[in-house]
Amino acid sequence: MTFKEIFVGKTDNSAIQLARNIIVEATRIGINMLVLWLVYYIILGQTDDSTNKLYTTISTIVASMVSGIANYIFSTIWVFHKRQKNNNISRFIVFTLIGAVGLGLNALITVFFKDICGINLFVSNIIAQAVVFFFNFFMRKWIVYTKMSESN
Repeated sequence: MTFKEIFVGKTDNSAIQLARNIIVEATRIGINMLVLWLVYYIILGQTDDSTNKLYTTISTIVASMVSGIANYIFSTIWVFHKRQKNNNISRFIVFTLIGAVGLGLNALITVFFKDICGINLFVSNIIAQAVVFFFNFFMRKWIVYTKMSESN
């Protein structure tokens, strides 16, 4: 893979799409962590020794929602190049439903590692993000950007 192949133009090559998705996910994770920090520490006023499962869950959900919108935009425009005049609402709904399943996994994994295992919030969330990354990429590629595109 060359620099140009990774960053420029349309591609159906899964390896290049995965490389692009890594960049998109890194951006999404940065957005996610920033929002997670803002909600948990600033808005909800929690500390590192807090073990409030509700606040951990709320913070994780809000952060995932905000970063998920950014992910959809970047995935549609750059990773999969599937901007279409029709079917965008359906595609966004399915993309979001897959993300909702990923969100559930993310919240469960984050709460498990932070509040049950006692691991730092950010470390717990990074573990969750890694698991959800592969789930979301392959489900979205297969359903949203392959199956739904074939039906147009």
